[in-house]
Amino acid sequence: MDEIPAVDLATLPKLEANALRLLWVNDWYDGPLEAVVEHGSERRLMVLHGDGRIDVEKPMRWVLFRLSNEQWKEEERWHALFEEHVGHHWCFHHEAAPEPANETSALDARRFYEPYASRTPRSLDASAALAWVDEMPAH
Repeated sequence: MDEIPAVDLATLPKLEANALRLLWVNDWYDGPLEAVVEHGSERRLMVLHGDGRIDVEKPMRWVLFRLSNEQWKEEERWHALFEEHVGHHWCFHHEAAPEPANETSALDARRFYEPYASRTPRSLDASAALAWVDEMPAH
């Protein structure tokens, strides 16, 4: 499990969802737990605030984090592996929709999920928290 720091939303600016562009979703369970967004020309990791559980009775809020160049390389590596073996259904960053897999190149999700299960947990620093949103951005 990734180490998500406690972040006090009162110390961060709130952004409007229309200031962001959704690039891809990393994790979803009854709603987006984590995604990559673009703010201006910068990519940010958007992580569900709180304990990581969706509660439909409570408003959802996400914190935007700045990642280092090394962390972005790791995110891109995992995302490329997801696209290759699982598909493009959570990807919104392509100019044109990628070609669907045909019968000769069937997807094999195990080739992503098995290595992902043993991924080294990502550690985020509270000082890398930049802002928060309470709506999912458009893609």
